[in-house]
Amino acid sequence: MAPTQYLVNSDYGEEPISRTYQYRKVMKPMLERKRRARINRCLDELKELMVNALQSEGENVSKLEKADILELTVRHLHGLRRQHQLILPPEPSYADRFRAGFTQCAQEVTQFITTPAEPLEPGAGRKLLQHLGACVRQLDCVAQGAVAQGSVSPPGSPSSAPMWRPW
Repeated sequence: MAPTQYLVNSDYGEEPISRTYQYRKVMKPMLERKRRARINRCLDELKELMVNALQSEGENVSKLEKADILELTVRHLHGLRRQHQLILPPEPSYADRFRAGFTQCAQEVTQFITTPAEPLEPGAGRKLLQHLGACVRQLDCVAQGAVAQGSVSPPGSPSSAPMWRPW
């Protein structure tokens, strides 16, 4: 079945309407209404939760606007965090993310060298793998030492060993 093409009257006669035009005129407003309805539904749910939480704390909350709901929620979550009732997972430190990325990169290089599409000089590949292994071990040692001291410093800081750089 061929797509339906509607005609538009213009100064030059009747012209077919493109699918893009049809989408903008019909689908985009419908999707926007659905998105706003989803936001409003979630705000209503959040309002109900906040009203119950605030009433249990003895506060009287009457009519709330959307901005009020969001402000009260943020304030309530900050209060929970201060009371240590809201536990957020710790973010990985810069050093942890660097170590994970470096380790993944070293694994990729190892895989590339051990399964070459073109023959590599065996001595160069072996030296590179040994170097990468030493760097990963060094990163692990720095991380273990920092954990034992209670703080982790990012690579390249004065407390860490010199870092291998490709430049």
